[in-house]
Amino acid sequence: MGKLKAILFKSKKSVIIAAVALLVVLGGGAAAFWWYQNAQIQQVSLQTAWKGQLAKYVPITGDIEASSSSSLYPSPTAKIVEVFAVEGQSVKKGEVLARIDSTEYRTQLDKQTINLANAEATLAYLSGSSADMDKASSQNAVSQAGIALENARSNYSAAQGGLDDINALNANAIKQASLALENAQSNYAAAKANLSGRGTLYDNAVSQAQLALESAQANAAAFADKLHNVEIANANAVGQAELTLENAKAHYRIAKKNLDDLENALHEAECALETAKATYESAKLNLDIVKALYDADPILYALDYQLAQQAVTTAEAAVGTAELALGSAETSYQTGHDAAKLVVIDAETAVRSAEIALSNAKNAADAEYAAAEKAVSDSQAAVDNAEIVLSNAESAGALEYAAAEKAVTDSEAAVRNAEITLANAKTGATVKYEAAVKAISDGEKAVRSAEIALSNLQTTATFSSATAEERISNQKDQIALLKTDIAYLNKKIEECDLKANVDGIVTKMGVAANEYPEVGDAIIVDGATEFVVKLAVSQYDSVNMRVGQKAIVKVKGVAKEYEGVVSEIGQLAEKSATSADQDAKVAVKVTLTDPDENIKVGYEADAEIITVEKLGALRVNFEAVQIEADSEKAYVYVVDSRNRVEKRYIETGLETEYDIEIVDGLVEGERYVADPTKEIVAGVKVRDSGVAD
Repeated sequence: MGKLKAILFKSKKSVIIAAVALLVVLGGGAAAFWWYQNAQIQQVSLQTAWKGQLAKYVPITGDIEASSSSSLYPSPTAKIVEVFAVEGQSVKKGEVLARIDSTEYRTQLDKQTINLANAEATLAYLSGSSADMDKASSQNAVSQAGIALENARSNYSAAQGGLDDINALNANAIKQASLALENAQSNYAAAKANLSGRGTLYDNAVSQAQLALESAQANAAAFADKLHNVEIANANAVGQAELTLENAKAHYRIAKKNLDDLENALHEAECALETAKATYESAKLNLDIVKALYDADPILYALDYQLAQQAVTTAEAAVGTAELALGSAETSYQTGHDAAKLVVIDAETAVRSAEIALSNAKNAADAEYAAAEKAVSDSQAAVDNAEIVLSNAESAGALEYAAAEKAVTDSEAAVRNAEITLANAKTGATVKYEAAVKAISDGEKAVRSAEIALSNLQTTATFSSATAEERISNQKDQIALLKTDIAYLNKKIEECDLKANVDGIVTKMGVAANEYPEVGDAIIVDGATEFVVKLAVSQYDSVNMRVGQKAIVKVKGVAKEYEGVVSEIGQLAEKSATSADQDAKVAVKVTLTDPDENIKVGYEADAEIITVEKLGALRVNFEAVQIEADSEKAYVYVVDSRNRVEKRYIETGLETEYDIEIVDGLVEGERYVADPTKEIVAGVKVRDSGVAD
């Protein structure tokens, strides 16, 4: 009965093991199903449709200018005697900025005022009827002509003296400009000579470094060849030792196999005997069980009992046969074992000898290879050092050469500037000289005219044949001419005050007190009330622009953003003669509506002109909108409360660089896939990649 319980216990144990295995399988399946379900969830970027301002704008860069400007260019022949303003100063319209020398005009005005008084007095005398008045009038006219002649001579002498002063000033200016030009030319020649020397030194240093590099490269190549040869020789030696080792191992394996075969045969005979004995014991045990059953019921178990006895007899005979086989195997094992073991020992000895030879060959090869490799490494380091030396020589030489080259360029520019200065000095001298010569010529003509007038009046006084009416008429004409001359002189005196034509800031004061201006010297006043950004807009962008459109202005270097409005759009598209961009450009001006003290004329600014603007537009990001290939309909992937994707057709409106207006098909607050991929289809479950698990 104890044996039956053991058999039954083994059966229950098998059932338990099977049940446990089933549970493991079921658990693994559940885990796999959970993993599969989670693997189907796509990670995407989810955003929410929202309403807000949507604008399309054109970005352009331009320069800040004043909305109004005034430029004054004094004559190079007029000396500046006073300057009343400096650059950066705020001035009002009509305010005097500088004053030209008006001494000559005032002297002439004083003389002409006296002449006018005399002429009017003469006219009063001529208006009388007595002969004394006629005589006095003639004498007065002669006196006036004499005064006019003296004035003309005085002006002529002054003009001649002015010519001498101008000649002296011009000669001094030209001399200084010539000296500056000579110095600049001398510096230029020295810089060129230095550049040539630097170039030679640079070439020599680079050539030496290149030679050193080539020598190091040749050494590196030679050592690399030697390393290759060492590798070949070492490979041959190691290969031969490896072949010897493999042969020894092969012999060892054959000897070991022979020994193992003997041992295996013996072991198999032993195993067969153990199996036969186990079978015999099992048959005997079974016979005991059947006999117990037979004793209880001889009729029912008679055949089973007979079969069990036969099995015991058969098993016993098998044990005898196995014992005989084992005896035979032991005899064979004892006969061949010692000889096979000796062969194995010899083969093992041969293997160890071959391993020692291989190890020695490898060690020798490693030593030779390490030495050759170190030589290659050292030669490569020499090459690297030579390359560094060459690079340093090139860099240092290039820097010195660049500095010398820059010195040549700077000195050449200085020569050009000196040449321009000299040319300007000569041009200014010519202008001033011609003006002085003209003044002398005019003075000479005035003297001749005054002499002729005096002669005529003297003749008239001697031969007073003209009628009183003619003399009165002539005198009135002379008074009118004097008044015209006085008005002209007053105007010239007023023009000597150089006044601002606009309210603004002096941005350039190109003149100095007690000096003659150069050609092109100017006084510039820019209006301070308004600033505009002048832009050159391509014709493709200008067609969408209108006066009154809003703009956002960002002044470079200033953190604040300014508001602006398009105030002017040019009527002509022009191509630049200097720029590589040959697109036709339209001049557009944006007026700043909120300028402050940070704004300066000439600053560079970026303007973003808003060409289309919608307030309260429902919008999604640009990448979210997809186009169906067949129908060409627009759609987005909307995500419901269960994070399932739905394909939704939409109608779009205004498009900007980053967003698209949704006219129909979507409501504010709905979530959508912002970055759909080809894996996103209707029904797929998604998860926002921006939300942590």
